[in-house]
Amino acid sequence: MEDGNPPNHLDNNHNQTHPKNKKQNTQSQTLSQITNPTSNTSVLLGLVLIAHTFTYDLTNFPESLLLEIISRLPLKSIFKFKCVCKHWILYRYIYVSKFKDVLDRFRPEVYNSHKFSVLFLSSFEEQQQSDQFKVLGVSNGLILCCLLGPLVYYVCDPVTRQWVTLPRGRDMSASTHPIFFGEGFVSRVDENNVVVGYTVVRVELLSLRTNYLSLEAFSSETGKWVDYKLPCESPIALMKRGGGPVCFNGNFHWFVYDHGMVAFDPNKEPKSCRLIQFPEDREVETEYKHDGLYRLCDECQGKLRFFEVAYDVCSFYCFSMWDMKDYEKGEWCSEFKVTRSDLSSSDSELNMWLMKATFLPLSFHPFDLDVVYLRCVELACIVSYSIRNKTLDVVAKPIGVVDDLSWRVVIPFVIPKWPTPVPIPPVPKKVVKPRGAHRLRSCRIHTRF
Repeated sequence: MEDGNPPNHLDNNHNQTHPKNKKQNTQSQTLSQITNPTSNTSVLLGLVLIAHTFTYDLTNFPESLLLEIISRLPLKSIFKFKCVCKHWILYRYIYVSKFKDVLDRFRPEVYNSHKFSVLFLSSFEEQQQSDQFKVLGVSNGLILCCLLGPLVYYVCDPVTRQWVTLPRGRDMSASTHPIFFGEGFVSRVDENNVVVGYTVVRVELLSLRTNYLSLEAFSSETGKWVDYKLPCESPIALMKRGGGPVCFNGNFHWFVYDHGMVAFDPNKEPKSCRLIQFPEDREVETEYKHDGLYRLCDECQGKLRFFEVAYDVCSFYCFSMWDMKDYEKGEWCSEFKVTRSDLSSSDSELNMWLMKATFLPLSFHPFDLDVVYLRCVELACIVSYSIRNKTLDVVAKPIGVVDDLSWRVVIPFVIPKWPTPVPIPPVPKKVVKPRGAHRLRSCRIHTRF
């Protein structure tokens, strides 16, 4: 849907309503797109009769049929209806005045790339004068964002332009309110791969090592935040610059000093956490010295992976990678170690820098286990590394320069083929509070076209 068209509306039961005769008009437009102009009248009549047997509920169409229709549409029409699938790496911070402006930054027709884009969603001028939003996590086409300052969380679908504002968390006075960070986001889908719910988790920032993990969890099923204080087998200290948690098998994993990660399963009862060590033969000294900047730990195609880049160009090995082989036991298995002399590139400029360039890991490819994205600092570009061929290729050159571009501030995101309705949490019952207490923020759904 493009700007200027009548927007969809949501009634009191959160069902979409459409302008009159829109269904008939859309039906005829769709037929005009897929019908061959040279076809005879009987074929056209057959298409009309078939079309009238369906409603506009997409569940009535087999996915294979929908893909056949879309594959025959002009590129402009595909962008118009947001039926695209592109891999983005999002820069976490967005500087705009209102959240509805955040969604405008995700329009796919603005960024020209057939496979891959690196989106710096704000200009330098905007950073000087606007509020700061932060992309916290993505899951099944939905994005978790927050407004910094007066902390407000949003769950949105950039395709449908809909978002939900989450209620406030722990309700305490400003003098005793804890500091939270490390927000995580995971959604749940049904047998039809439709999102039916989601969980948002955030951890409390503590100044000292503790024997417990303090966190809050929000569930879209209940519409409430719940506090947890979970005992740990050893004292832990969360990494302040660790970014958001790694989501794997529905569990959240936060990076901690000394131990690797602390894991939390929001669906397991009773609630608990456990420690998972990183691979023992990694470069521990570099990890401590640079606060984990040269390693990447994340999920990729159902695998939990640990990728490491050697900081010193004189190190014997340049790239190393491990896969988690037994999650319950926390056992890693080394997959490969390569030297700089093993590397090659079809890009002449990059090939000249291979023996001395500084690489920082950014993200695993969401669909291809063979590809890792890295930043080449000297050439100010994004490169892809093929594990199988040991080759590096330039895939994108960011607009402008961002000195802190690393795995900490980027999030891989794939635009879904179909819109993802945002589940609406129930509004908790009002509770009478003492005068001066904060008001409860209810969940509201908004649509932006």
